[in-house]
Amino acid sequence: MIDLPMPLPDRRTLGNKNKNLGNNVINKEINNQNKNFYENINNNDSLKNSTIISEINNSKNDDLKESTISSLNATSLIKLKQVEDMRQKILSYKLLTEKAIFLNNNSSTPTPEKFVEKCNIILFGPSGSGKSSFIKSLYRSLYNSAIMPPEVMNKLIIKGKYYNEGTINFTKLYLVPTNKSTNTSGITLCDTRGHKRMDDQEWEQFKVLLEGNIKDGVNITQRKNRTPGLLWEFWKKDSELFPKEIFDSKEIGINSVPHAVVFIFDGSSDEPIQSEDAKFYRDLVNFSKNKGYTDIHIILTRIDIFEKIVHKRFKNLPKSELITKLNLLKDEKIEKVIDILGVNRANIHFIENYHDDENEDEDEINYKDNKNNLEIDYHILKTLSDIINSSELFISYYINLRQTCLAGCFF
Repeated sequence: MIDLPMPLPDRRTLGNKNKNLGNNVINKEINNQNKNFYENINNNDSLKNSTIISEINNSKNDDLKESTISSLNATSLIKLKQVEDMRQKILSYKLLTEKAIFLNNNSSTPTPEKFVEKCNIILFGPSGSGKSSFIKSLYRSLYNSAIMPPEVMNKLIIKGKYYNEGTINFTKLYLVPTNKSTNTSGITLCDTRGHKRMDDQEWEQFKVLLEGNIKDGVNITQRKNRTPGLLWEFWKKDSELFPKEIFDSKEIGINSVPHAVVFIFDGSSDEPIQSEDAKFYRDLVNFSKNKGYTDIHIILTRIDIFEKIVHKRFKNLPKSELITKLNLLKDEKIEKVIDILGVNRANIHFIENYHDDENEDEDEINYKDNKNNLEIDYHILKTLSDIINSSELFISYYINLRQTCLAGCFF
């Protein structure tokens, strides 16, 4: 627990005659607070390893170092502690440790950790909405590092909003590896090809992905020709024909199916979900709910760009009115998403992804936005924690349904 500083002395108690003395006392108290902040951080194993603190410690600029420490007030330290607590909880994640009460009491069924190895999270959304960038930000926030593992960087394809297409193949990434020796559950992220046409083909691709038997790294597209001799194929629509090479030979089960369905949209757009795409995504959400994914999450990216647009558009407003206007416009976006998709308000997350700015000096990048980086980490890790919680609810539902359905009727 961090010892927060005592309030500053009240000038009024010092008297007018001792005004200069009062200022000296206050300045001394501020210096003591800064010193105590820094000592508290360095005595806390989780905090002293955080990105912000490591940047402060590694700084060669003493003035910059001192000003950065001074900017870390009590509120920032509390949030920093919350971020580090979320990191440690996710990295040492053990599946269903807090959800066992939701399981049917069946002594013949093994405990969940015996057969559920990891939590699978699958991401959907329009092309260019920020799915791959969100994954990159997850790694950066969770591991306190802008340097990603090579196996992740080699698989992630991140392109800007106005590029034609980013991710093409279905991609599995291991955010947290499964560790059987410590009984730690893994967390897998599944990046999918962005929706472009919102047609029958992409609808069938979505359904196939939810079945959970797609190989990693394959391009999920339909065949154009039917196989001679397989008469049943001639009764199927073109959009339902997939090459057998994309399917995994393993049996479909709790370890292969997605446990959480997440839709990602560009929150900086006036309409995150275009009116012509509303029915397509509403149908995807309803289909997911019918499959047991009742706790679907929606992520609206690029809140930083959205805020810049609002500040520019209403730059003549006083600061207090500008903040009120910003919150009002955020609420309007959220209400539109709720109206279109019918999801819970608590499951809609506004976030800012990390992005690299090659035009800025490295020292400036590291230090000028420390507070902003803390906010990014907090919202991203809080969102991930909520998604993991929804994953466990689905796993509980899956296990209970399997116990009562001997024929394996889930999929």
